Amino acid sequence: MTKPTDPINVRQARQGKPVLVILAVSMVLAVIAAWVLWGAIAEDTEDGMAEGASISLQQSPSHAPATA
Repeated sequence: MTKPTDPINVRQARQGKPVLVILAVSMVLAVIAAWVLWGAIAEDTEDGMAEGASISLQQSPSHAPATA
């Protein structure tokens, strides 16, 4: 018979690498990439917002008479 294989030595990943650190670093990189892409889109449009998402800030004139 062959010797049983030690499961610690057979693992593919290194021990001691917490998955949470890898997920946190990848989340930070994703946020930075989104920020850079948003900046590139905002430079293309002059008002800093994507086309179709702009809100009109001008008020229409009121036709109601002013009361004193």
